[in-house]
Amino acid sequence: MALKFNLNKSPRVLTLDEVLSGLLKSGVITSDQEKFIRRKKGRSHHHPIISVFECDIPDRRVEGRKLTLEDLMRWLGTYSGNEYYGIDPLKIDIEKVTNILPKAYVKRLGILPVEADDKSVSIVTSEPFHLIWLDEVERITKREIKVFVSNPLTISTCIEDFYTVRKAVSKLKKDRGVSTESSLELEKMMSLGSKTLQGKDEQGVSGIVDWLFQYAWEERASDIHLEPKSGVGIVRFRIDGTLRVVYKFDPEIMLSVLSRLKILSDMKVDEKRKPQDGRIKRKIDTNRVIEIRSSTIPTHYGEKLVMRVFDPKMADKSLDDVGMDEKDLKIWKEISEGSHGIVLVTGPTGSGKSTTLHATLKHLASPEVNICTVEDPVEIINDEFNQMQVNNTIGIDFSSAIKAFMRQDPDIIMVGEIRDPETSAMAIQASLTGHMVFSTLHTNDALSSITRLLDLGVPPHLLNATLKGILAQRLVKVLCPLCKKKIPTNKDWWKSMTKPYSMKMPSHVYEASGCADCKESGYRGRMSIYELVIIDEKLRNSIQAKIELQELHRIADDSFLPLRLHAAQKVEEGLTSIEEVLRVII
Repeated sequence: MALKFNLNKSPRVLTLDEVLSGLLKSGVITSDQEKFIRRKKGRSHHHPIISVFECDIPDRRVEGRKLTLEDLMRWLGTYSGNEYYGIDPLKIDIEKVTNILPKAYVKRLGILPVEADDKSVSIVTSEPFHLIWLDEVERITKREIKVFVSNPLTISTCIEDFYTVRKAVSKLKKDRGVSTESSLELEKMMSLGSKTLQGKDEQGVSGIVDWLFQYAWEERASDIHLEPKSGVGIVRFRIDGTLRVVYKFDPEIMLSVLSRLKILSDMKVDEKRKPQDGRIKRKIDTNRVIEIRSSTIPTHYGEKLVMRVFDPKMADKSLDDVGMDEKDLKIWKEISEGSHGIVLVTGPTGSGKSTTLHATLKHLASPEVNICTVEDPVEIINDEFNQMQVNNTIGIDFSSAIKAFMRQDPDIIMVGEIRDPETSAMAIQASLTGHMVFSTLHTNDALSSITRLLDLGVPPHLLNATLKGILAQRLVKVLCPLCKKKIPTNKDWWKSMTKPYSMKMPSHVYEASGCADCKESGYRGRMSIYELVIIDEKLRNSIQAKIELQELHRIADDSFLPLRLHAAQKVEEGLTSIEEVLRVII
C-alpha cells in the first residue's frame, strides 16, 4: 500500500538541488557526478529526475549499466515515503481509470489514476511533495486516494494514449450506438469506400488503430492479435515470445476495427469465409516506418486478425548481432563464404531463422555479387538483394522461383523453406552448378535436417557433395539483470541436460523474479541458443539412404556443442532460467 503524503509539510515542487543532495546522501551518485550534473543541467526546465537521467550516470550496482528513469524514480519513492509504481499499460483497465477524472485535469496536474475499486483509487505522480490536488480528488471520487511515485514521461505518454482510446471508443458508441446492425452497415460503407466515413465513425476507428500501432511499437510487440470471443473482442500482443492481453473491446467495435485494418491491408472487407493476407506500411514517428504483415482466418465468433510487426532496423542487423560465440561466428562466416554448396538454418516458427539468414546475406552482399531470394512472404526488405515473393495463385512457388533464378546469373540463392521434393531437388541442382544456396527447414535439431532431406528424396551422394553446414537455433528470454534471483541448481535437471557430456554442475543458477524495470515479467529481451554442425569428412561419408538419426548423433557426437548443452551454459552464466529453457527446448 502507498504511504500517504504528510500534509503537515508545505507543498513544494522538486528542485534539482534537492534531488542531487538526496542522491548524494543516499550514495546513488558521487560528489564528482553531482558537480557534473549541476554544470550540465543547472538551467534545465525539465523535471529534475529527467535532468539526472539525461546525464547517463553509471549504475554503481551493475557494471556497465546506466541509471534508468525507473531507478531514479524508485529512489524518489523511498526519499518521499511513497511507493514506486511501475506503470504497465498492459495491466491497466483503461476504460475504468479514464472515467475517474477528466483528461484536462490530470494533464494539468501531471497525475494519472492507475487502479480503482469501490473504496480507493491509486494515483501516480512525479511530484510527491506537491499534492495540492489530494483533498479535491478525494472529495470528487468519494474514495480514499493512494499516492504512488512514477516516471513523469510515462505518465505523460499514458495520459495521451489512455484518453485517446477512451475518446475513440466513446465516439463510436455515441455516433452510431452499439448494435450489430450499425456495425454491419459500417462494414458495407467501408467496402464501398464511402466518403461518409471521413466524418463520424472513421475518426473513432482510425484513432483506435493509430493507438494500437503506436502502443505495439512502444511495447516491443512482434505480433498483434485481434480475436473475437463470446461477447467480447480481445487484443493481445506477443512480447518476447509470450502473448499478453492488452485490451478488450465490445464485439461491435472490434468488427469496426477489423474492417479498418482490412482496408489498410488491401483485403476484401466483405470476404469473411476465406483466409486473407495483406501488408501495411505505417509511420510511427518522423524517422521510422514499420512494415506489418496481416492475416485473417474465419473462426466460430468471426474473423481473427493477426499482424506481424517488422522493425525496419532488422535489415541493418549484422552477423555480429545474431548472438553467436566468436569461434562459431568465424566458422559460420567461412562456410557461408564458399563458392558453392547448401547451408541450412533450422528451427520452429519464431526462432530467428529469417534474421540469421538475412544477416548472413548482408555479410555476403557486395556490388560484385548477385543475391536472389524467394520468400513466403518477404519479411525483411533489403535493397542489396533481389527478393521475390511466393504467389501460388499465379504458379510461383519455391521450386519454380529457383528455376527462374538460374537464368538470372545468380551467385547466391536464398530459398525461404525446403518443404517438398521439387524444391529440395532444385536447391541441390543449383548448388551442383556452382551456386551458394541458403535455406530453412523445420526440424527439431541440426542433424535431423539430413534425415529430412533424405526423406524428401535427395540422393545420399548428392547430399554428400552439396551440404556444407547446418545451424539449429531457438530464442530464449533473457533474465532481468536487476531482479533475477539466485537459487540452488536442480541436480536432476542438470544431469538430464548435460548427459552424457561431462559438464561440472554450478552451485547455483538464477530464476525470474519481477520488478518495475522488466514490468514484473522477470525477463527483458531475448537471445539465441544454437547448435552448429559442420559437415566434415567423417559425417559426409556416413550419409546413406537409411541412416538413423541416432547413428548420425553418435558419429558427430564430439564435433559440435548440442543445443541443450549450449542452453545449459547460458543458464550457468545467469543469462536465462531453467524454466525458460524447458519451455523452449524440451
